Amino acid sequence: MIRMVKKQEFYMFEDKMSTDEFSISDEVIMETFHQFIDDYEDDEIDVYGYFDNTGDLVGLIRFSEETGDYLFESIDNLANSFFTLIGVLFVHPNYRKKGIGKELVEFSISKATTEEIVADPFDIEASNFFNSIGFSLCNNIVDCDQWLMCK
Repeated sequence: MIRMVKKQEFYMFEDKMSTDEFSISDEVIMETFHQFIDDYEDDEIDVYGYFDNTGDLVGLIRFSEETGDYLFESIDNLANSFFTLIGVLFVHPNYRKKGIGKELVEFSISKATTEEIVADPFDIEASNFFNSIGFSLCNNIVDCDQWLMCK
């Protein structure tokens, strides 16, 4: 089941994970989520989670509608346009390769109100994942310092 995550659920998810389960990329991604979630005053946060059949949170995704700006001027179809940005995706290491990441991405696409969908993968592993589910490098990506991928 995918639904919005409450702050307390995120903190419980974070607490039950031991650091030895993380790669360096995992640690950076979780820190990104942590900083983002700490900024919320309310219990409802703009992060969606995948909950397994026991109710445990095992995956997270954050997506938002964005407007093309100076970062995207070099990408023809994003400059001065609206698009949905999948900014952060994380699946617990023990639950990877089970379709959860794909379900989270498909969920974000189903909720998008924009035609363009863009992912900002953190590393080569994430880039390969997005490529495997139909994303490709955005046009003129060599002029941009990010690995933006479009669907």
